Amino acid sequence: MSAYSTLRSLAFMSVITCGLITAGWNGARNLGWSHDQDRGDVIWVNTDHR
Repeated sequence: MSAYSTLRSLAFMSVITCGLITAGWNGARNLGWSHDQDRGDVIWVNTDHR
């Protein structure tokens, strides 16, 4: 394997890895429990005007 081929393979693997990490992060952020406002003793007051 040449050096160019090795660098190209590493670059491709890093792009794939970053894509998988980003997809996992976005999936974890969109889970329902991460947006739950009932977290124990904290009282949330809705101050939105209707």
